[in-house]
Amino acid sequence: MESNNGNTPSGVFINGKAQIIEMLQIMPEEEKATLFRNIQKRNPQLAAELLEKSISFNDINRLNEFDLKTLCRNIHSGVFGVALKACSTEFQRNVLTILPRDYAEKSYHAMKARLSNENDSIEKARNKVVQTLATLSRRQQIKLN
Repeated sequence: MESNNGNTPSGVFINGKAQIIEMLQIMPEEEKATLFRNIQKRNPQLAAELLEKSISFNDINRLNEFDLKTLCRNIHSGVFGVALKACSTEFQRNVLTILPRDYAEKSYHAMKARLSNENDSIEKARNKVVQTLATLSRRQQIKLN
């Protein structure tokens, strides 16, 4: 029987990219931007991949008015409303006042509706928003950084 003296792998695999992506999702914006600039200089493909995979729902805070409207043209108002449900009232108000009135009203009604599995629904809606953000960013239709 072979003993594990530190020279053999223990069978635990650590995915460095996955850990970096998790860190990027919680990292302050200034630090994240500096890190991406440095990675971009050395490996543009890796920087693009990390940027896309590190997108989180909170990134909609960084969108300008034009990009927010572009995002909402690509997401159903009900989905967007459910995604906003767990956000602060101030953020909800700020976002909804920027959007076209009809879309904002439909989002508001979805946001205020009672849901049977509320936490799951919010998570699914936010994942849809994140997927759409990533797609639009990849197509260069919106700018995240």
